[in-house]
Amino acid sequence: TQEAAKDLGLPMGTAVGASLIDAHAGGLGVIGASVKGYSLPCENEPITARMALICGTSSCHMGISKTPIFVPGVWGPYYSAMLPGFWLNEGGQSATGKLLEHVVRGHTSFPELKRKAKDSGQNIYTYLNSHLCLIKKSSPVGFLAVDVHVWPDFHGNRSPLADRK
Repeated sequence: TQEAAKDLGLPMGTAVGASLIDAHAGGLGVIGASVKGYSLPCENEPITARMALICGTSSCHMGISKTPIFVPGVWGPYYSAMLPGFWLNEGGQSATGKLLEHVVRGHTSFPELKRKAKDSGQNIYTYLNSHLCLIKKSSPVGFLAVDVHVWPDFHGNRSPLADRK
């Protein structure tokens, strides 16, 4: 508007981009994406029936609603925080990608993994995924996790506990 241009000291008609939190930008892209023609279960559902999982250094699960929904341990609801006129709830894990990197690089076999990945011309994660596919072909899929015990709060918990320890 003319008033906004004057307030900002800009020529009238100058495009100004609004800032947006990275997870919220991803949430808009996922929740607001057109799903027509892909035979997805959400194709004929409202956007309030979707949840976005945005992953990077951390992970964030985000959902929107027309009315506020209060869930113990989940952040929000925040009105118009991501999409004007909708309530946002979010939760996640504060150290997803970096934690995976920490675990992989801290493993005693990391130097061997690094060498094998380099020799195969792949990054370490592509090499690991290929290796898992080979194991899966030779053993039942449950074998991959037979001795795996998960501690979901390893290195902190963003939600539902909001405990950084």
